[in-house]
Amino acid sequence: MTTLSADVTPKMVEWIDEKVKKGFYKSRSEVIRELVREEMKQKEYPQAAASERVLKKIWANEPDGLWESYL
Repeated sequence: MTTLSADVTPKMVEWIDEKVKKGFYKSRSEVIRELVREEMKQKEYPQAAASERVLKKIWANEPDGLWESYL
């Protein structure tokens, strides 16, 4: 893997650190990699990305635990 550095605003650092603090990601690098993967997916497979957004909206309205029986 290649190391890359980037200049970001304090607000961006705060947002990234909050994701790590809440346990969504293990590191700042993991947050940034996920953002890049999502952007690449949207550019390379726009229809799949659109379908995923629709499903997320549908699932967001379902009660907690509804999908557990399917896992």
